[in-house]
Amino acid sequence: AILELVAELQGCAVTAETELGDLDFDSLAYAELAAAAEGRFGLVLPEDGVKGLEVVSDLVALARMARANEGDDGTPDEGGVDVAARALPRGLGRLQRTSDVVGGSLLRWWFRISVHGREHMPAEGPAILCMNHESWLDIPVAVIASHRRISFMAKQELFRSRVGGFFLHEMGGFRVDRDAFDLKAIRLALTVLARGEVLGMYPEGTRKPGVLLPFLPGAAWLALRTGAPLVPMAIRGTDVARPRGQRVPKRVPIDVVLDPPIEVQPVDDPVKRRAEAEELTHRLRAVFDRLLAGQPGSAPG
Repeated sequence: AILELVAELQGCAVTAETELGDLDFDSLAYAELAAAAEGRFGLVLPEDGVKGLEVVSDLVALARMARANEGDDGTPDEGGVDVAARALPRGLGRLQRTSDVVGGSLLRWWFRISVHGREHMPAEGPAILCMNHESWLDIPVAVIASHRRISFMAKQELFRSRVGGFFLHEMGGFRVDRDAFDLKAIRLALTVLARGEVLGMYPEGTRKPGVLLPFLPGAAWLALRTGAPLVPMAIRGTDVARPRGQRVPKRVPIDVVLDPPIEVQPVDDPVKRRAEAEELTHRLRAVFDRLLAGQPGSAPG
């Protein structure tokens, strides 16, 4: 049954020996598999970062292990695809507004932060705020630029420091393991959107100051899964203000530009959703090329 499900979701024939790398099987594909397995078989696959999966038979073994861990009544011990009913981590983002009030004025003055297009942030409802990534300053700058609370998806390497991890959590950041099938992070992202809140994402996945890297399809996939619009936010100046290795940020101007939201219709078919996510990602990347070139305000095509 798992073999048939993988073949259906990937849109091609597979065997137990088919390598996951050949299928471009990533965290998004794992999320599709987990949702389908639970919906059809009541089977809850592990959601914490799963590593070491190389061939399809590894997925079968994972499913068998999940089945063995079910409760005595045949129901899963935990999990659930009803993300709307899930709670966010305790205290996530609780100091975001306080930090904006207390430190926002200082940051605005020190960096002479200018924000254009603030009206493009939807006043209510779910939205995926997509930002280019230049520096750790991007998070407080985004908080200042947005009139709504944001929950950020951030790479787990940023949480290695106890103090840094605490700061990120209090500012609304939750970790994602980019080197594993991190279903937990995806479910948290879906929970944020199901609650009608704003999810902050960096489509580049990592940062290289001064260079706009290729975009990953995660933000587009979440938009197509939920119907939440993509809101582009281009940030310029944080790489100069806080270059790597410099403790005291330079006093330089920081410009923030929000573009009109890219409206998205939800797509139910997983194969079509993955294909459209690639196309939508290219559209999103083109918007940032335009914004960072100093051409804001045009509605995306």
